[in-house]
Amino acid sequence: MKNIEISPSIISSNLLELGNQIKQCQVAGAESFHLDIMDGHFVNNITMGPDLVSAIRRATGLRLDCHLMIERPDKYYKSFIEAGGNVLLVHYETPIEVGNFLKKLGDENIRYGIVINPDTDIKKVYKFVPTSEIVLVMSVYPGFSGQKFIDKSLDKVRELRKFIDENYYNTKIEIDGGINAETGKLAREAGADILVSASYIFGNNIENSIKKLKSL
Repeated sequence: MKNIEISPSIISSNLLELGNQIKQCQVAGAESFHLDIMDGHFVNNITMGPDLVSAIRRATGLRLDCHLMIERPDKYYKSFIEAGGNVLLVHYETPIEVGNFLKKLGDENIRYGIVINPDTDIKKVYKFVPTSEIVLVMSVYPGFSGQKFIDKSLDKVRELRKFIDENYYNTKIEIDGGINAETGKLAREAGADILVSASYIFGNNIENSIKKLKSL
């Protein structure tokens, strides 16, 4: 079994201590950072914009995954790349034509992944898997940190793992929402490659939490 990747979600960090907390995450073995970008329309919350992404970029050389929970990713995506984002994570449920948008990203040599909400059938994103760097399975409803893990998301991870392995794709499976030592272990066993964790990491001892997740 491959090593699990831990991607701390900045949404739960202490912004007054952001640089220091990013450093702590890196020392503990985090391989990337997850940036939740919300516009108050696609989800009922508003978080960071390109300026904060740029500040995070200056604090770390690790991969930055920009999770675009916004209604018009096609309108704003370039600003997040210019700010230092590495991978754009785009929701299947976005109101734009997602297939055309992903093709546009590919044509512009922008790295991307596809995101699927808890109530969406996993098979709907199969056609995007071959060209996606990541498939992000949401294990909570997008919008707010601290929600309870949705157990049925593990079935999606298992199905996706089987589909990826049978077709020899290199796409990584990421899971986001309610991830702690217990649910992270279940997700790992189901076939997840990347664990996104927010409050479990930043609400506890950062180093201990990340090391615990990496040991699963």
